[in-house]
Amino acid sequence: MIKKLLTAFIVLTAVTCNAADTYNTANSTLTIPQVKVSDTLYKNVAVTLGNVLSMGTTLVPDSFDTYNATNNQLTIPQVNVGSSTYYNVSISIGKVLSVGSSCVISSSCKKVGTPEVKGVLPGDGRISVMYNYMGGKITGMLASSSTYVAATDYVAVCTSSDGLHAASSKLSSEFSSQHGNYTNPLVVSGLLNGKSYSCTVTASSSDALSATSSASDSVIPNYGSANATGVLASSVNTAHEAAYPNYSSYCNYVNQSATSLQTPATISYYNTAGSLSTGTNQSTITCTSSTRTVAGNALPDHIASKFFTNGLTGYSSNPYNSGNPNSIGEKIVSKSVPLTGTISSLYTKGSAGYDTSACYNYTSTSEPSSSANNKLTSSAAVWSNGAVRCYWVAYFSYLNNSVKVEPGTAETYSGSRITYKIAGKNLYQDVGLDPSNAHNQPTGQPGSPSSSKYGYYHLHGMPEGQIARLGKGNSAMTLVGFAVDGFPIYARYGYSDPNNKSSGVAIMKSNYRVRTAAELQAAGYTDRPASSIAPYGTFEQDWVFDATSTLSNAGHLDACNGRYGLTPESPSTAVYHYFITDSYPFIPRCVFGAPASWANDGSVN
Repeated sequence: MIKKLLTAFIVLTAVTCNAADTYNTANSTLTIPQVKVSDTLYKNVAVTLGNVLSMGTTLVPDSFDTYNATNNQLTIPQVNVGSSTYYNVSISIGKVLSVGSSCVISSSCKKVGTPEVKGVLPGDGRISVMYNYMGGKITGMLASSSTYVAATDYVAVCTSSDGLHAASSKLSSEFSSQHGNYTNPLVVSGLLNGKSYSCTVTASSSDALSATSSASDSVIPNYGSANATGVLASSVNTAHEAAYPNYSSYCNYVNQSATSLQTPATISYYNTAGSLSTGTNQSTITCTSSTRTVAGNALPDHIASKFFTNGLTGYSSNPYNSGNPNSIGEKIVSKSVPLTGTISSLYTKGSAGYDTSACYNYTSTSEPSSSANNKLTSSAAVWSNGAVRCYWVAYFSYLNNSVKVEPGTAETYSGSRITYKIAGKNLYQDVGLDPSNAHNQPTGQPGSPSSSKYGYYHLHGMPEGQIARLGKGNSAMTLVGFAVDGFPIYARYGYSDPNNKSSGVAIMKSNYRVRTAAELQAAGYTDRPASSIAPYGTFEQDWVFDATSTLSNAGHLDACNGRYGLTPESPSTAVYHYFITDSYPFIPRCVFGAPASWANDGSVN
């Protein structure tokens, strides 16, 4: 029996995959979602098994099966047997029990666009994989849309150069945080430090032929700080925290020469005069009795400029505009925030260390923006007088390296009544985020070449490059900046018990979830495009804060992605602090303290 044969091999953890086969030991039936036989793709095939011919021990990307009629050999990328998943299995077929629909691959099969990996960035036991992809925006424009469909699932797999180890974005802890790690860039964690890996991305949809990218360049994850070329040190950087043990330490801070940090990467960029140049990040933090000011040139302090290419081949120009080919532009910034944040008097810290009520809610008649509905009172009501509970903000922070953090994007979808705001990380439109979840605004146009554009580098998600340069590893909280209201910002990890510094760290999970179709209708969003075009989660309007209902993700954070707790810089006194998360909202869209004047002023950002 297949069960007995399979258990002779290494048992790997189960993973839910879009096209994985399933073997039912009760009736000895293998169910195959898709199998390629020559130029024909058969769907929903059921067979009995002859013999297990071979099995791999390393994870491989999930895709369709391939059958060779000449030798009766079926090659299966992934097969689920009970709670276990097996990879790269070859078997002979016994009897064909049933066959569903079929199509000719070269002509009639529906297909997804092949993703293109454009860059990889290593960290501690992880690699961030950047790729361009064909979302619903492109497929909706194509005359061949009857053939091409938008992928609903992207999975990155990184495989060691010796072929002995691999890991998947869907098996990574960032994916299990819910609503995280499902689109560009994908994080593959659980890798072995010191090993060389290359990565691929597979796109799939339930009724289409899946497609896998070419492999990326090889990189080596490791424990410590990244140098100017992106190579990571082999030991965790503990000296930086020792040199800057509290928040007042960040009152005379020079990022490019900070203790224990390596020299920033050299970046190709357009300077303020519009001329192509090379240089490094320059950023300082100073304080007065009431303010903290970050000043710098807004260039990333890690490898970045090489990642901005022309998008998905064949779809980079109008009207598709895949990717972000704009070059990095220098910007002289000086942004002040309160030295010490002051939480709203209307904030209610619950037993878990955070307020469980929403800050703002999207409805078709009352949407928050930089010019309206951005001051909120209790029950997410728009402020008219009295105390303000929270503020919706368009500009959340300039981090310790002077790079701007911008929650929203300029991309939209126009319904018949409503203009929907596209989140930076989505499956509908490829906005060209690099491995650090950043891209460049197309606001400047230099003279050579005249068609080139450049703009200010800014973040829409986890600052992977900055985290790698700090090199504090996966067992520590990493301070990356201060929010527009003065409270500190951490990336990804917080203490498992917010009141116990010895509790270890966990990936912080937000309490936002995708609204149900009924909730969207009730909020007035009746003209939202079909999920086959723009999957739920594409738009800001799709999301709702929910920390208490039966549908809640049971996360760790309040509506502004913050909580009270201990931090490395405040090890004995619980303080309020924010998190950048792998899951929506990625970057906080609001603050619970009084923000600086530039929080919603586009003219100065």
